[in-house]
Amino acid sequence: MTKQSTLSTLTPVIVIDDDEFFRVAIETVLRKRFGVETVIACATVQDAIDQISKGTSFGLGLVDLNMPGIDNRELLDTLKAAQPEIRLVVLSASRSQEDILMALSAGAQGFINKGLGISEAEVAIRQIAGGAVYVPPFTPQSGVAAVAREAGDERSAVTLTALTPRQLEVLRLLVAGQPNKGIARALGINPSTVKFHLSFIFQILGASNRVEAAILGAQILKNYGE
Repeated sequence: MTKQSTLSTLTPVIVIDDDEFFRVAIETVLRKRFGVETVIACATVQDAIDQISKGTSFGLGLVDLNMPGIDNRELLDTLKAAQPEIRLVVLSASRSQEDILMALSAGAQGFINKGLGISEAEVAIRQIAGGAVYVPPFTPQSGVAAVAREAGDERSAVTLTALTPRQLEVLRLLVAGQPNKGIARALGINPSTVKFHLSFIFQILGASNRVEAAILGAQILKNYGE
């Protein structure tokens, strides 16, 4: 599964950020790395309101914290109320656990720290598009992790229901570190059949390789109590 096709179901995308450099950089990543054709970039909250009032249904929204003229929580709540199906991702230079908790508890599916650079933002967007909840790697594994797990429970259930019982078996063995031949032996199927199942699993998870699939699969299985 390519990055482009992973995000295709989440278009159009809206980016709300008064930081011109980061706004343009994110827009470039979305267009060139993920193949998103429609990206609406807004420098102010009013610009975003004007776009949303046109009736466009956005699949993904990347929103900067500390936008002028509005409280952070109010901004996220307003966007979710106006676009209930949107996947919100917070962009911020903040490393505050309080800010991360606020964003996740408001329904954001991820928190991208600007200080980690565009390459990390690309990793985060890929995971979020695949249904995962993303928090920065420096995040303490305490309250934030608990909120992320809770936020991911419903998405994990949806992901697992998209897989057949056989594909779930393949996913569990992949997460356990088994190679294709090992999975084939364990399940009594041909390696070519394993490749077929893995291709579908990659598509559902939004993963581009085995390592990503194993990481995302482990998170989803854990969220769902597997």
